[in-house]
Amino acid sequence: MDITDKRILKILSTNASASTTEIGNAVNLSVPAVNKRILRMQKNGIIRFHTVVTDPKKLGKTITAFVFIVMRYGESIKALLEYAENEPDILECYSVTGEYDYMLKICAKDIESLEEKILNIKSKKGVMKSHTMISLMDHKFLPTVLPDMEDDLTEMKG
Repeated sequence: MDITDKRILKILSTNASASTTEIGNAVNLSVPAVNKRILRMQKNGIIRFHTVVTDPKKLGKTITAFVFIVMRYGESIKALLEYAENEPDILECYSVTGEYDYMLKICAKDIESLEEKILNIKSKKGVMKSHTMISLMDHKFLPTVLPDMEDDLTEMKG
């Protein structure tokens, strides 16, 4: 992956609907060359998928919460992970280190809906304890991870 690939990723991360013509003009490549690079990054798994990032509040999901879960040692986590996978309001699910075993990011239309989801989580086999934190405000949200470009820019100057 070279500096041009990284620049293409940066453009796509801020505007996934940017045309290959726009990208080509920005990185000084032809449309076929941009397409080839994007396809290669998709094939190599660098670009996993294209998506739309929505505003939960404008869709009636006014509550964002983080639910931390402790699992009973040796119990199956399959039911919890299946629920997380199939529940559209669970946006993210991570196994984590420390006091808790899993962290879920959940959006909900209201407190009652959030409570229903938390109670459903607590009913899963092996869930011993949960701790919920409600987000007051989003101060930074980046839906994608970009490669570091500082080293490449330094090399270009030198």
